[in-house]
Amino acid sequence: MVNEYKKILLLKGFELMDDYHFTTIKSLLAYDLGLTTKMQEEYNRIKITDLMEKKFQGVACLDKLIELAKDMPSLKNLVNNLRKEKSKVAKKIKTQEKAPVKKINQEEVGLAAPAPTARNKLTSEARGRIPVAQNQETQAQRQVDARRNVPQNDPVTVVVLKATAPFKYESPENGKSTMFHATVASKTQYFHVKVFDINLKEKFVRKKVITISDYSECKGVMEIKEASSVSDFNQNFEVPNRIIEIANKTPKISQLYKQASGTMVYGLFMLQKKSVHKKNTIYEIQDNTGSMDVVGSGKWHNIKCEKGDKLRLFCLQLRTVDRKLKLVCGSHSFIKVIKAKKNKEGPMNVN
Repeated sequence: MVNEYKKILLLKGFELMDDYHFTTIKSLLAYDLGLTTKMQEEYNRIKITDLMEKKFQGVACLDKLIELAKDMPSLKNLVNNLRKEKSKVAKKIKTQEKAPVKKINQEEVGLAAPAPTARNKLTSEARGRIPVAQNQETQAQRQVDARRNVPQNDPVTVVVLKATAPFKYESPENGKSTMFHATVASKTQYFHVKVFDINLKEKFVRKKVITISDYSECKGVMEIKEASSVSDFNQNFEVPNRIIEIANKTPKISQLYKQASGTMVYGLFMLQKKSVHKKNTIYEIQDNTGSMDVVGSGKWHNIKCEKGDKLRLFCLQLRTVDRKLKLVCGSHSFIKVIKAKKNKEGPMNVN
């Protein structure tokens, strides 16, 4: 059904917009899709649709367009139509899932069934865990699950641009565990990466070229787990400078305010003010376009930093808090403090 959502995105969305609205949408998508100024000028409706389908898997690509267009009064009718078309596809999926499935005679399969690999073992186990009663779930929950973890079968060769130190995190699914973040780039695009297999840390060394297989994507971020494969790539491999520049680029704060709630944010920001409260700490970050609050809780409550330091943020989420858009730390978030250098005369120099 991914193609169904893509068809709506292009034919019922972009193709029905005038050039002004399409250009506006491209500008709002520039950060998420890694668009340079030149790419914004040259990429047409089909190219942007292809990028959105790849970045926002399944129904998420259509949801992204609706989220951006709903704030444009002149696109109200288009948004309503997109929601109706989305609902039609959802009902179609629900109908197909309720259709009876022919049981496979295990004796007929016999020894012809292949030995489980890391990939098909997970797939078969996942299928085995799906009870008939699950068909009664709401469509909304299915859409959330579909966006949460999308398997990617095609291996991708990348160069490692940066990686954090391993850190402890806690989640309802896995309890306490260890992970680290990385940023990598292929010849055509870059990826923010969550690595949940700490044994792979030696693979993620700056400038090292590796091939990643059996990874998944969640909200546009690559996830590498124990079932994934990471191997050395011992051939010549060069990534275009423009891709590296985009990967290392920090979004402007004014641009963040134009993004949809739920967007994951990475970047290096100047700390302007720190306010410690009982349950959380507000770190006010600033650039030449504005300021925004970062809400730190848990291990990110009252970290050692002061005005003039820089905060490198990994995997923080835009959320509306007290009617204001803020960056909020989650269980997978990571903040690295880069201390400002002080010269002998006192003023701080920040690199």
